[in-house]
Amino acid sequence: MQQHTYLRTHDLSAEHLLIDLGEAGTELHGLVPGDQRRRAVTLVKQSGINVVLTHIDAGGSLAEHSAPGPATVQVLSGHVRMKVGDQDLDVPAGRLVAFDANVRHKVDAVEDSTLLLTLADPAS
Repeated sequence: MQQHTYLRTHDLSAEHLLIDLGEAGTELHGLVPGDQRRRAVTLVKQSGINVVLTHIDAGGSLAEHSAPGPATVQVLSGHVRMKVGDQDLDVPAGRLVAFDANVRHKVDAVEDSTLLLTLADPAS
């Protein structure tokens, strides 16, 4: 199984961090996609929260898996279909899906799609 390509991780060095998602998206699009036609960059990994910007080419997917903590998937551009638990969801740009820890989910890109994933780490 291929590992994700991560561009960089921003650590909080003050009380806040301002990230330009447009700039991050441009850098992300410059990465060469892997075998699964996706690329990702971790924007924040701090104090039990991970924020990951992910691009999936049309026809690509994130295989079914679960996360140890609650998570959200926000579709910034494009269109995906998700299977969350037993439900099939149609998720165009501008929508956000939130789910609890250990919920099985899968993402299939209907068209080139950029997602903002937020993952809570219950171990922190």
